[in-house]
Amino acid sequence: MNSSRSHVKNKKMHYIILVVVFLCGVVTSSTIYLEEYKHIRTVQKEAGIHFTEKLHDGLSQYALELSSIASLIQSSKEDITPDHFTRYLQNLSTQLNAGFYFAQYVPADKKIEYETSQKRLLKDESFAISPEGERASYLALALGYPDKLSYGYDLLAPEYRYADLIRRVRTSLDYILSEPTHISLPGWKSRTSTDTFILRAPIYLPLDARSYKLTDKFGFHGIVGSYFRIDDLLMQIGLLKNSDLSYRIADVSEEGESIWFTSSSFEESGWVDGKYDTQIIHFSGREWRIDTRSSEGVNDLVHWNTVIWPLVLFAFMALFLFFYTQKISAAYYFALNLLNKRIETDDLTGLASRYQVQKLLTELIEKTNAEDGTIATLVLDLDHFKTINDAFGHEVGDKLLVKVGQRLNSVLPEEAVIGYLGGDAFVVLLASGHEHDIPHLDILAKEVIQQISQSYFVDGRVLNIGCSIGVAMYPEFGKDAVTLIKNADMAVYKAKTLGRATYHFYDGVMGKQFARNVRIETRLRQALSDGEFELHFQPKVDIVTERCVGMEALLRWEDAELGTVSPAEFIPIAEQTGIILALGEWVFEQAFRHIVEWQEQGISVPPIAVNCSAAQLKRVDFLPNLLVLLDKYKIDPGLLEIEVTESILIEDAEGCAELLRQISRLGIKLAIDDFGTGYSSLSYLKDLPFDYIKIDQVFIRDITEDRNHAALTHAIIVLSHNLHLKVIAEGITNVDQLIMLQEFGCDIGQGYLFSKALGANSMGTDPMIVALNEKDCPE
Repeated sequence: MNSSRSHVKNKKMHYIILVVVFLCGVVTSSTIYLEEYKHIRTVQKEAGIHFTEKLHDGLSQYALELSSIASLIQSSKEDITPDHFTRYLQNLSTQLNAGFYFAQYVPADKKIEYETSQKRLLKDESFAISPEGERASYLALALGYPDKLSYGYDLLAPEYRYADLIRRVRTSLDYILSEPTHISLPGWKSRTSTDTFILRAPIYLPLDARSYKLTDKFGFHGIVGSYFRIDDLLMQIGLLKNSDLSYRIADVSEEGESIWFTSSSFEESGWVDGKYDTQIIHFSGREWRIDTRSSEGVNDLVHWNTVIWPLVLFAFMALFLFFYTQKISAAYYFALNLLNKRIETDDLTGLASRYQVQKLLTELIEKTNAEDGTIATLVLDLDHFKTINDAFGHEVGDKLLVKVGQRLNSVLPEEAVIGYLGGDAFVVLLASGHEHDIPHLDILAKEVIQQISQSYFVDGRVLNIGCSIGVAMYPEFGKDAVTLIKNADMAVYKAKTLGRATYHFYDGVMGKQFARNVRIETRLRQALSDGEFELHFQPKVDIVTERCVGMEALLRWEDAELGTVSPAEFIPIAEQTGIILALGEWVFEQAFRHIVEWQEQGISVPPIAVNCSAAQLKRVDFLPNLLVLLDKYKIDPGLLEIEVTESILIEDAEGCAELLRQISRLGIKLAIDDFGTGYSSLSYLKDLPFDYIKIDQVFIRDITEDRNHAALTHAIIVLSHNLHLKVIAEGITNVDQLIMLQEFGCDIGQGYLFSKALGANSMGTDPMIVALNEKDCPE
């Protein structure tokens, strides 16, 4: 009884397994069918996009040929004969099934002279401009290929149906494509179908060429044109024979009007909304609509064997469970091997992955080391790629990356290893059996930048992007793959700081400086938390009375690891990393604290000047924080001066002006620091509440030897006095400088001639500070 029940249970279990596995087969087959459907539709859409891109490229080829003809005519110092014109076009392009012509501009007063020269050039005594009649100017057909045109026919004649369009082309300064037509130029065979197009462009000559060629007063010399049939264009680019794709093309340049001029099928029933894809081409003033669809239905293209086979396979799983388990295991290892292969190739671009690049670079290093050769590692970083990603989405960005990779393959030598590092960065490896030629790399880098910067056609959009390149050479600047790529990446960062769209070679100085900058940044944060900074104070002296009229707070840093670090070195790094904000708050706090301490010691404190960075002034809480400090330490605002650089006034003149006015109303004095080294614009001095101008020490240093520096310094002092501003001269080191500044009427001096910057404790103990304090520090 129990045995019977167990048998039934086992039998039912087999049925359950059969049903479950069969349902899994149904789900799998359905999923494969849906993926097949999506894949086919994607392929169909991509085929339409490819069709459109090829069509656009074909039109561009006509424009390129036309541009070449225009260049020939512009550069030729003599009239071009029809035979020369024909030979030139035969050599230029044997692939384009199109006609070309040139119509010569002839002013009325040069008509007879032109006809005479053409009779001689064409060896045809019957040549004359036609139709007959006197006009202000003529546009006579002068050259044609391959059709025998009516030489001398005037395209500006009222009888010519496109005379108005010709006049518009004359003033367009660009290519203009005609609408679909069946009539072209005089001498052509008329057609009933509107499948012919004319691409026209004006020719203007430079000033030096107008003396020996016919032009109007603007340099207009004539019009070049190219005429072609749409079927010839499609055949040229290999699209006419594509039986798998049905298409139709219309000119939709005029609003509300569509002129259908070609189609691969005359069955309108197939063109139902939702069953075809539409692309738009904008070219030379015309807009074309391209509809594409597959010649076969989606279900006709589905690989039914692929869809049905899983269902059959799952049906046999119940009978061959053990065998199927083994097969799954084999499939697992197959997938694992496939994954290892995919690690070597980037899925998106098809280029070598970062892992594969490092592997190949390591192999190249070993090979090159044995041959005593060199390797150039180039890192290419696209400029402003994030803008395209943000504007059009990551899908468009990914497609653009694919096209960039394809273009790199077409530009670089075959032996180059090209990889994708991720993001918007690519890498190129070039090995040489001898010492690498740097000028050759210069040329290659320029060529790559130029080619990458050309336009891309992605999803119906024309996208433009540039790139910057960093180069690291083996073995000089890297003995292993990681170091070479890191150094090349460092060089590309330098190229971007130089203005982008350029290249830069890594050198040892760059690496040392970068490492030191990174170390300074790390130590800056630690020094701020550990209180390693100090404020020193340098006296500002009245040049006439030599009395102390103020002090400037100067930041000093003595690091346990780096030693003494100059403000000129760590301040820019602090500004780049944002540490300057916390550092600036610390400086203000310390300056106020020292003022209170000096006053408690009975010292008469002169006004203290504090330098303020652009980042501090841009913060919305700058003024509120300043007011909090004034209230906290009970400091008279008159004891504080704020020095700002010129650059902040240029970056945000309006916002900065209002902030400075509010600061001035508190009684705080304002000074422009390092005047003369930046924009040196005096336009804002009359509108902003500045009290002082500080002339940079680079002018003062050579004031006695350099007449130009002396003249500029004198001019700044005179103009500042006229604007009721006092002038402070920095960096005075000798008596001759002092005497000259006294003669110029400078108000205040600062420099080693009077005193170096001293620690805060020297305010009450240093003899010079005490003496200056006794002379002039205000009560």
